[in-house]
Amino acid sequence: MIDNLVPAAAEPALAGEAELLDGVAAGAQAAARLWRMDEALIVPSRVAALAGFEPAAAASLARGWPVLVRATGGAPVAQFHGMLNIALAYRIGPGNPWSIDDAYRHLADLLARALGELGLAVETGEIADAFCPGRYDLALGGRKIAGVAQRRKRATGGGQAILAHACLLVEGELARPFDALAAFEDAFMPERRWRPGAATSLASHLGRESVLDIVAAIFRDALRTTPLPG
Repeated sequence: MIDNLVPAAAEPALAGEAELLDGVAAGAQAAARLWRMDEALIVPSRVAALAGFEPAAAASLARGWPVLVRATGGAPVAQFHGMLNIALAYRIGPGNPWSIDDAYRHLADLLARALGELGLAVETGEIADAFCPGRYDLALGGRKIAGVAQRRKRATGGGQAILAHACLLVEGELARPFDALAAFEDAFMPERRWRPGAATSLASHLGRESVLDIVAAIFRDALRTTPLPG
């Protein structure tokens, strides 16, 4: 497992995640990564192709929030120091029926089991008015705490390499990243439907200011003891 909780510059952090997938596709062993990233807005390529993206990205950079493009689906996400990123990279052999939903369920179940160690009963399902909504959102009390995404590529010798990624809202004030994300989207995208109040952090839910070290330790144990598919 690759574990570095010192916040990394956004561009190298994304490059390191892509290297996990490339390595597994080329024949490397399955791997997991746990990390944090400096403040940035991460967008899928479909958003970067929209009219008005470039000036909106430039304005966001001037506000201190660089915009980077990630080769996954979904919607824009704000990265900040209180967000914990978890990635699994593994290979599925030819003929293995492991579907997109299987990969999402595997990651969501891992997250839910780990957070159960804190006594938290995590719900899975889309939170329609939360940022970057998806069918495998994780929530507490109906408020989003994590989203998942994945990317696949053909593996050398057949089969597929899979990168399954989760962004977990652990601690810190959510107003700044959400304000930055809203300002960027409102500049050029269709009417925004998400609202900040539809998400929460683990720290807020637990009534504590700082829980990152505790949460990271729980996920380290979960990643060491949970076999990866393939």
